[in-house]
Amino acid sequence: MAMRFGAHHEWGKLREVIIGISPAEDFVIFHEESMRWQLPEEAEFSRKHAGQRLMELDPDWATAMEHQVDALAERVAREGVTVHRPDRLQGLQRTFLAPNAQGAQLYVRDPMIVVGNHVIESSLRIQCRQRERFGLRSHIQKVAHERGAQWSSVPFGWLNGVDGPFLEGGDTLLNGYEVYVGMSGCASDMAGIDWLQALLGERYRVIPVALKSDVLHLDCALALIKPGLLVWCPEKLIDGLPMSLRGWDAITVSKDEANHLATNGLILEEGRMIVDSDNKRVIEELRKKRMDIIPLPFDGPIRVGGGMRCAHHPLLRESILE
Repeated sequence: MAMRFGAHHEWGKLREVIIGISPAEDFVIFHEESMRWQLPEEAEFSRKHAGQRLMELDPDWATAMEHQVDALAERVAREGVTVHRPDRLQGLQRTFLAPNAQGAQLYVRDPMIVVGNHVIESSLRIQCRQRERFGLRSHIQKVAHERGAQWSSVPFGWLNGVDGPFLEGGDTLLNGYEVYVGMSGCASDMAGIDWLQALLGERYRVIPVALKSDVLHLDCALALIKPGLLVWCPEKLIDGLPMSLRGWDAITVSKDEANHLATNGLILEEGRMIVDSDNKRVIEELRKKRMDIIPLPFDGPIRVGGGMRCAHHPLLRESILE
C-alpha cells in the first residue's frame, strides 16, 4: 500500500511539504539568553533591536527573506511536490508571554516533527517562538483526521527557557528506526528526547547527539544526504558521529561553512537536492558524489540563523522502512 503520510528517512521522494512564510512586515527581531548560537555581529544586532520589526531597520533584508522563501516554495512546486504554507497568525495569536518579540513563521522545521506515522507538535525553548505550532495546526488536524496520522504534542517547557521538556524539529534527523536528536542547551533537552522515545516505543532508538554549546540544532552540523552519504562539521559535535554513521562516506565542512548552513538543504529525492547557492564548495563536493544539485539563493533567511531544511517540513516523503 502506498504511503499517505509520513517520513522514515531524510531522503526518499518528497511528495508533500510545508514551507514557511516570511511576510516582510511580520518579522520581529528577537533575543533570548539561550541564543548562544548567534555569531557576535548577529547577537549584537538582535540584542540592540529586540522587539523591532526588521522591515523598519533593514527593508532590503526583510524583503529578501520573503522573496527567497517564496522562491523556494515555487521551485519545489515545479518539481511536482504538493506545497502547503502555514496559516498566517494575526494579532493576539502572534503574541506570547515573551519580553521582546512575536516569533516567526519562517522556520517550520522546528515547531513540528514528522516521524513515521507520527505528527508531533514540538516544544520550543525560545519563548517568542512557542506559538508557531498554531500556524501549522490546520494542516496537522487534516492529516490526523483524513490520513490517520498519529497526532501528539510535547508538553510546553517552563517559560524560563531552562526547564523542559524541549524538543525541536531542527534537532531531529531520521534514519529509519534510528532517530538522532541533537542536544546543546540551545534547543532540545534530555527530557524531550525521553518523551520522544516513550512515544515511538521500543522498536525505535532515539539517540542523543551531543553538540557544542554554541550550536542551535543538529541540522546546523549534520545532514544525511542519501544512504551512505552525509555532510558534517566535526568541530560542532562533541563525541563525533553516532556509531551507525561512522562508516558512511562523509563530506566534511569547516565551522565557518557550517555557520553559513552548509549542512542545511532541501532533499527532493535520493540523489537530488536544493542547496543555498553561496555554499559553492559544498555544492561541488556533492556533485562529485553524483548528486544533482539545484543552487538557489537563501542568504536572507540564513542571516537570521536558518537554512532550507529549517524552512520546510515533509508531510509525505516516500521511503521504505526495513
